[in-house]
Amino acid sequence: MENFRRKHIANRQFVGYRFSRVRRLSAAGFSFGFALRNDSLPGIIEAPEVVGYAFVEPANSALHRDLVERRNGAVHRLASMSRRMGCPFELHADGAVAAVRHRSVRAVPDELFALVASDFLMLCYQPLRAAGFLERVTKATTGPG
Repeated sequence: MENFRRKHIANRQFVGYRFSRVRRLSAAGFSFGFALRNDSLPGIIEAPEVVGYAFVEPANSALHRDLVERRNGAVHRLASMSRRMGCPFELHADGAVAAVRHRSVRAVPDELFALVASDFLMLCYQPLRAAGFLERVTKATTGPG
């Protein structure tokens, strides 16, 4: 993760951190945080939800074709590995947010909120490493951004 640019995001739809790298006018990486509205990310239906997602922007770029649309690309490998590990990312190959893992925290008691969220986020990170997602994004990009 030291090769990725870290940026804090806080708006009406999402609060969290985005880790990214760039190639020309495109960016790729992952993000961890909380979706605050149902329409903030693909698949979010019971906001607030704790989320981890992989992205490649813009969706029609050469970087998106390399990392998302290829059958053995980084995002397909992430989705496949996460299913095998029992913590599946949903594949959304047609958009900039290419893979999402989420869990509603609407009904989680206040005293358990931090524990539930941190446990979920740690489980989200494992498939990123196991699938080689970080290495593939680093190889496909030119620098942190």
